[in-house]
Amino acid sequence: ISVSCGIPDFRSKDGLYNNLNYHELGLTCAEDLFDINAFSDDPRPFWTFVRRNNFASDKIVPSASHLFLAWLDRQHMLLRIYTQNIDGLESQAGVDEEKIVYAHGSFTGATCMKCKAKYQSSEIASDVKAGVPVCHRRIAKKGKVSRNATKTNSIEIPPERRSSRKRTSTQSTLSNNMAEKFYPPPVEKGCCGGIIKPNITFFGEKLDNNISRRLEEDYKKADALIVMGTSLSVAPMSKLVGFLPENIPRILINRDIVQVRKQDEICLFDACLLGNCDAVTQAIKDKISNTDTKSKDKNHQSGRLVTDDNNGTWLKNQPRESVLLFEGALLSAPTTKEEAALPPQNVVVHCDHCENEIKGNMFCCKSCFDFDLCGDCYPEVNLTHAAGKHEFEIERTS
Repeated sequence: ISVSCGIPDFRSKDGLYNNLNYHELGLTCAEDLFDINAFSDDPRPFWTFVRRNNFASDKIVPSASHLFLAWLDRQHMLLRIYTQNIDGLESQAGVDEEKIVYAHGSFTGATCMKCKAKYQSSEIASDVKAGVPVCHRRIAKKGKVSRNATKTNSIEIPPERRSSRKRTSTQSTLSNNMAEKFYPPPVEKGCCGGIIKPNITFFGEKLDNNISRRLEEDYKKADALIVMGTSLSVAPMSKLVGFLPENIPRILINRDIVQVRKQDEICLFDACLLGNCDAVTQAIKDKISNTDTKSKDKNHQSGRLVTDDNNGTWLKNQPRESVLLFEGALLSAPTTKEEAALPPQNVVVHCDHCENEIKGNMFCCKSCFDFDLCGDCYPEVNLTHAAGKHEFEIERTS
């Protein structure tokens, strides 16, 4: 829903991963841009990308879809927003911050990877413009952080790490401006000098436990679910569609139909409103408000219904009567078995007990959202988790 604001999505044909010149940035593949091990190796490619693309710019303004969410909040119709977006535009649009759960974090804050000092994005803006932001907090005795500061080149170099992505020999050469080993810039004497990382969840990092807790709290409160502007290809948040009670309506607002599986069944939506999210949300708002904002807003997007010229070949098992089409709907039918298949789930799963990455079989709690155990921890932890009352099922991580 942020594409109309000038922020690219990640996985569409015109999205970030398909169009990123990763060789120029010194990366081995596009996905390394948000890989925690690649960032720890060398944060320059990431911060260069942020600087060039105004990714965290305060000049970006919310879209009609963000404003629709804020309107729902003002109408007391919004329980919670679980967003995978990292731009913070929901809050900027006026949604109560307490009602927003940033599943993958946001650019509104940052943290030193060494001393864990916290920063607001405005505090590191000048450093981002200059290069890689580093921590200027003074380290007092016993590791305490203070704000005082004098200059030194004594910096601890981050340990070498390897990207969790597969690399090929043809991808191993860095561009000229990124080829030399990364050394953090000098800081003032007595200061930390650690690399600052934005408060977003990189590939290879564990999601905040607060997400699961909030979902479990909201489980019985929700009376409808709106899924908006997503490929549903990133777990564990894609599991949300199947996690909530079966009796609540599920509404999809998207350019095309997307689906996920719950065990062996495809989760279908009760209603699919296909089209540009801004146009669909404006039409919903107009309908509920019984008003027409077109004459008042020069940026108003038409929410008129359009017809299907492809005879429903794009429905993907979704009943035709459950679908309304708006301007911008993508109705192209899959032409290959690969296109017809559900998208792969891009996920690294960590054990919720030992916090190590799970390889092979994982044991998933059937009652909790995203509580997974590795084979080593399961025999003991399943006896104490929820007093041994919750059942687990086995899934494979790949």
